[in-house]
Amino acid sequence: MNPLQAKQVSAGRQHRLWLGGLVLLAAVGAVAAPFQLSEVQTSGTEASLSLQTTLTLAAEDVGKTIHVFVVAQVPNGGGDKWYARSPKEWQALAGSAVPAFLTQTAASANTRVDLSQSEDARGLAGTHLYAGYGLSVDGADAAFAEMLRGSRYRLAYSFAASPSAADWALQPASEQSLKSHFREVLGVAGRTYLATPWAVDIMAAAATTSAATPAAAVPVSGTTLQEARVDEADRVKTDGLHVFSLASAEARTPGSAVLVRQALQNAGTPPALAEVDRLALGFSKDVEATGLYQDVPGQQIAVLGEGTGRWAVYDAWFSSQAWTQGVTELALVDTSSATRMQSKRKLRINAALVGSRKLGNTLYLVLRSTAQLPGLDPWWPLEKAAANQSLLDAMQVSAVLPTLSVDGGAALPLVDATACLTQPGNAAKSPDIISLVAIDLASASHRHAARCFTGGTEAFYMSERSLYLATTRTPYSYGGRFPIYAVQSSTDLHKFALNGLDMSYRGSGNVPGHLGFDQNRKSFRMGEHQGALRVITQSTTSWGGWGVVPASASGTTESPGRLSILQESKAGLVVVGELPNAKRPAPLGKAGEQLYASRFLGTRGYLVTYRLTDPLYVLDLTNPADPFIAGALEVSGYSDYLFPVSENLLLGVGKEAIEESNGGDGRFAWYQGVKLSLIDLTDPAHPREAAKSVIGKRGTDATVLRDHHGIALLQNGTSLRLSLPVSLHATAPKPAGDAANAYYAFTRTELQKFDIDIGQRSLTPRPALPSVLAAERDISRDRSILWGAQVHYYQDGVWTSGLW
Repeated sequence: MNPLQAKQVSAGRQHRLWLGGLVLLAAVGAVAAPFQLSEVQTSGTEASLSLQTTLTLAAEDVGKTIHVFVVAQVPNGGGDKWYARSPKEWQALAGSAVPAFLTQTAASANTRVDLSQSEDARGLAGTHLYAGYGLSVDGADAAFAEMLRGSRYRLAYSFAASPSAADWALQPASEQSLKSHFREVLGVAGRTYLATPWAVDIMAAAATTSAATPAAAVPVSGTTLQEARVDEADRVKTDGLHVFSLASAEARTPGSAVLVRQALQNAGTPPALAEVDRLALGFSKDVEATGLYQDVPGQQIAVLGEGTGRWAVYDAWFSSQAWTQGVTELALVDTSSATRMQSKRKLRINAALVGSRKLGNTLYLVLRSTAQLPGLDPWWPLEKAAANQSLLDAMQVSAVLPTLSVDGGAALPLVDATACLTQPGNAAKSPDIISLVAIDLASASHRHAARCFTGGTEAFYMSERSLYLATTRTPYSYGGRFPIYAVQSSTDLHKFALNGLDMSYRGSGNVPGHLGFDQNRKSFRMGEHQGALRVITQSTTSWGGWGVVPASASGTTESPGRLSILQESKAGLVVVGELPNAKRPAPLGKAGEQLYASRFLGTRGYLVTYRLTDPLYVLDLTNPADPFIAGALEVSGYSDYLFPVSENLLLGVGKEAIEESNGGDGRFAWYQGVKLSLIDLTDPAHPREAAKSVIGKRGTDATVLRDHHGIALLQNGTSLRLSLPVSLHATAPKPAGDAANAYYAFTRTELQKFDIDIGQRSLTPRPALPSVLAAERDISRDRSILWGAQVHYYQDGVWTSGLW
């Protein structure tokens, strides 16, 4: 038995989970540092596997005494186990102990590192191996701490998370064996725990993703992600030394996108960002830059651009005409020079962007286009019938599939017809095409793979192993900016397994209900854990706003939430558990409530519904076949988004509300200012609101209420710092009054700051950082960065800086 396997069996529950920092170490995939790891060389069989890499030190470290560390992250049911390799064996990590070191040596430029020596690797699917070194001054403890400060560690090797499609085809399996297999090989997706001291340090160092000298490694906040290992595009990215952002709104006109690089500086009072350079991205006139990805190992930035002519997604998601002129562009920018960024490559795809994610060196795009045949008259007048039919008979499939152009070259097929799928059972027949594109960012020249299927999709969710696409089976109608669903709606779900450029279709399923009314929240309605997809849907047909949810066609008012748990089987994605059910009939939400925040974290799910109070439901999902409500909490107001602070501490951000017996704004309450709520989940059966803070008065808004990237979080020892841009309404109306329904006038835009003491469960406001822009404006693009003791406030391209 592999020592890792033996340790894993014997360690049992005495060892703590190390996800607090190490999950985020995995989230960056490879933390940049001034050293290199060579590609791992493998030898032997799976039963006796040897893995070897070469550590190339930074030039200034050659000849110095170093400690080399190798750490393994092993999936283990409800969490991960962590092990360090000593010269003799793998040692389980527990308490606050510093990992054992593999070797201590006076290092030459290149040092051989044995990650594994003739060891049994069977059963280690999903295991990640990290390697790095620290300078030896005062022993191993100091060396490990120095390694963290200097960000001198990388993801060295990952064991395949699941069999390939060919392996599945060759291995007969029952439904039960498949369930068992996925429980074993698929790991924890995105839970964050309060870590031991050195794991907290790794969290800070991993979040830094610094590409420069060790002295510059300062803890820094990053993009707030739904899944810790799955990167998302945002308007601001940082490597801990530089900040990359999109230029100000004044320059944000089609075709004039500009990327700005600024340096973070320790010196200077007050703190400020120093512009290093800026680069015009050369996007087409019909394209606006919308998001960045940072590839630290590749020393490049990927900038996404979207066409400006498409209708708003709320108004036309199911209208094919809204997607006919869609376009997506991608610019790769070389940031290796300290003084001058340079364009490397530009792609243009004639399809609109549904969404994107990045895993390691692979960028995934989900695109939507509409098949168009040149010369075809869409209105089919009688005199054109014969000509239209001739065009259709002669049509080549490649002519209606999306195309790709590289650096302004000829338009080439994006996807081959043989890589496409159809959905014969799609109830809404349409010419829509959904394309899944995987782009290799590490390749010196353009390299991609693509799949497609006919039909539409309105939302997607991605774990580090799978991509799920969701489509409401019955088309929408619209009431204002929000969709109106059919009374008996249901949602199709399509699963693709991911392995770099390989995107293998694994099956489809269907669940009752729909994913809600807000496009930015739909991905949070889904979450994968150990191969099981958990989905929260609702049955209400229209967005009630602050009005009571209308009765259904039967005259009854249904509760809003429904949980479905699906697993892969020969029949596709099959529902194996759900709530409510005959055994557990308690509803998820009270009659007349709307569904607000939802979040899946490990073996728990969290669901917020709202009418007068905010019922937060804690769902125990340990057994996919028998989920149940573990506990519920009712507090005033509601939460739009939920963020994990530690294993048993949750942050909710939404609005406060005051009861109104005469009806209020339709829910027997009046909403008030922006509310931060700290929920203690130490006893899941009895969750409690440990602390809360309300920002401003009725009318106050926050970026994070519309976009989950609008909040910055930074671990600071045993506390957490957070900041969020707000449009503060605190100016009393005239005539003055303090009634609950009084709408306060705009006061200013500012960056609110808070300290969360994790141990004490406290939430402490700090002085806000005012915006330099005085007028009331749209704050949906505002962001912030926390860097050590500094705060940097991005106001759609304009920066304000200050101290924490």
